Amino acid sequence: MDPSLVLEETVQDISNLQSEFKHLYEEIQASDWKEFDDHKSYLQKDSQLQKFVKQHGSTTEAPNEKATSDEIRDGISKCKGVQQTKCELANTALFLVARHLRKLEKSISILEEDGVLAPAENEDGESSNTELSRESSVLSAVGLNSTTDKKKRTASSSSSGPTLKRKKQSRTSSLQRGQLGTDGPSENKSNNSVVNTPGRDLDLYNDELFANTNDNDEEDKTLYCFCQSVSYGEMVACDGPNCKYEWFHYGCVNLKEPPKGLWYCPDCRQEMAKKNLKKKRS
Repeated sequence: MDPSLVLEETVQDISNLQSEFKHLYEEIQASDWKEFDDHKSYLQKDSQLQKFVKQHGSTTEAPNEKATSDEIRDGISKCKGVQQTKCELANTALFLVARHLRKLEKSISILEEDGVLAPAENEDGESSNTELSRESSVLSAVGLNSTTDKKKRTASSSSSGPTLKRKKQSRTSSLQRGQLGTDGPSENKSNNSVVNTPGRDLDLYNDELFANTNDNDEEDKTLYCFCQSVSYGEMVACDGPNCKYEWFHYGCVNLKEPPKGLWYCPDCRQEMAKKNLKKKRS
C-alpha cells in the first residue's frame, strides 16, 4: 500500500465528512428551533393556568382548563419527538466518524505490517528521537526529503508539543453535547423562563471549508452487529471497551429509541457480570 494514496484517500474522506456534517447540523438546528417554538408555546399555556390558580385558588377550575392541559401535554410530546430526532441525527454523525476512523486505522495497520510506517508508540516513555525516526520513514516512503523541512518540523514540535506523534485512541461511543455545535436557542433548565436569544446562523460556517467535496463516497462493506450485516437504519454503539461487534442495529438488540447514558450489548453485560462475580468471590 502506498502511503501517499492513504493520505489522498483520507483527505477525500474528511472532505466528504465535512459536507455530510454540514447537512446533519442544519437538520439538528432546524429541529432545535422547532423544539424551541413548541416549548415556548406550551410554557405560555401553562403560565396562564398557573396565573389563574394564583388569582382564584386551586379549587376553581379555569376556563377551558381541560383543553389547555391537553394542548400542554401535546406540546411536551412534540418536544420529546423532536429531541429523539436530534439524538438520531447526532448518532448518525457519530457513526460516520467511527466508520472513517475504522478505515484509517485499518490502512495504518497495513502500512505498519508492511514496514512502511513505524508502530504507534505508547504514551509512556515516548522520545523525540523515535518520533523523528518514524516521521522520516513516512517522508522517505512518499518520496520527500526529511532534511529539507527539519528546521520547520523542529519549530513546530516545540510550539505544539506532541502533534507529530500518532497515538492510538479509544473509540468514543457517545457524543458530548458541546461537540454538536448547534447554534440554536437553549432552554432554561428550571423552566421558569424562556430567553429568546437568536442563534447564530449556520452560514458562519465557511463555505470554502466544504468546497470541492467528492460525492463518490466508498460504500461501507464492514459487517456489524450479531447479524453480521452492513450498516443500515438506526444503529447504537456499545460502550464495552473490548466489544466484538461495536455497533448494533436497533432491531437486533430490541431498541426503539437511543439509550440514555452508557449502553452495553448482551455479550458485554454478561462478561461484566462474570468479572463482578469473580471479584465478589475473591
